Amino acid sequence: MTTILFVASNFFPSYLLVYTYSVMGAILLMFSFFYISTVNRLVISILLTIGSIAFFISNVPIHIVIIGFGENMNLLSLFLLIPLIGTFMSSAGYLTILKKKVQEREANGAQHPYRLSYILTAMTGVLLNYGAIAIVKRISSESFSSYHDKKLTLNIMRAFGFCMLWSPYFVNIGLILVLFDLSWFDIGGYGFILSSIYLLLSWVLFRRISFSDDPIVQRKRVVEHIHNQQSLTPFFIFCAALIFLSFLLDFLLVANMLTVVSLLAVTLPFIWAIFTNVLKSFVQDVSEQVQLAFIRLKNELAVFISAGFFGMALSQTDIGLHISNVLFRASLGSIFLLSIFIVILTISLALVGIHPVIIVIGIGSALSPVKFGVSPEYMAMILLIAWTTATQMSPFSGQVLMTSRLMNVQPIAIIKQNILFAILLAWILTTATYIFLLLGWL
Repeated sequence: MTTILFVASNFFPSYLLVYTYSVMGAILLMFSFFYISTVNRLVISILLTIGSIAFFISNVPIHIVIIGFGENMNLLSLFLLIPLIGTFMSSAGYLTILKKKVQEREANGAQHPYRLSYILTAMTGVLLNYGAIAIVKRISSESFSSYHDKKLTLNIMRAFGFCMLWSPYFVNIGLILVLFDLSWFDIGGYGFILSSIYLLLSWVLFRRISFSDDPIVQRKRVVEHIHNQQSLTPFFIFCAALIFLSFLLDFLLVANMLTVVSLLAVTLPFIWAIFTNVLKSFVQDVSEQVQLAFIRLKNELAVFISAGFFGMALSQTDIGLHISNVLFRASLGSIFLLSIFIVILTISLALVGIHPVIIVIGIGSALSPVKFGVSPEYMAMILLIAWTTATQMSPFSGQVLMTSRLMNVQPIAIIKQNILFAILLAWILTTATYIFLLLGWL
């Protein structure tokens, strides 16, 4: 309900709607606070304390302070509503058909489990977000006849990172666009170029993936009978329609891409379900998903809401000017050194448990691109690189935690495998972005 009110407020501007979903955000934060991890509870307490002090010093009225709890509702709407797309694909049977096609390919002798799993994740992850990791892992385990399980799972996780630099359906992209008041078209092309570099680096370093206990999984090739009428065409048509409408509405409407994507995630699956006669099963699946949403996403709810409160509080002060001056002096006036410093700082803080959304909001709210003589697009790309590399290394990031569960290993085992990958990724992508700046592209 909270996210629906936010989406509605973008098309029917009303202070009452804003105030209502902000109050509901505060209530969600209060209830989730008692069920989240100790580390997150400590971080959130610090954010709320610093934010409250900043609001108090700036003499901000209480009704504006309350609105701070709804500041990140745009991110929450994306995070909570995007899974509806995956739910529809499952209800409509698209994912089952996709699995059968993979099994059919395997049965015909096309044995490229690592390459195919990477491609599947990179394709489906664009729309399915975190869900793609578990879905592709399940398809792989039920389809491929010979592979190293841990190696394949880490390969899937890295493929997921390919989407994080450009897909408008990702929270980090939405956050960056909002922070710097940009359109997806301002940075999407550069993000895709960096994603291509990311893909090449994944390929080069793939052979270095090696776990001490990762025997080859051997299974008998079994493929279910596939009827001729079972085709992936409806799946591709749905994906194409969703992507096309996202860009079209972003171009036509005043609302930003984040709001457009959230709106489509709510409406398009239901409309498609009606015309494909799967509405009943889809509604049942959505109902089950909604009932479990708070339990599954309580940590993210608390982090996003408190980070929005903190970011809004910082924007009410002149602390950004002081931080900008300190960073500028520390980087010796070099934009490249500043960029590297931001990426390293983000990775370091993520390693000790601070969620990238908090780091990016803090940096994005405090730093002014104009102060450093760069464009908002350049600073946006640097923060995207920082987020992408940090989530490869953080033991608390969603993809690392999910991958560790799928592998049945501790997150630290994944981080050890990703150290070289993340370091090279940070250096190469930051250098490429700086070259874009020197060429006058950004």
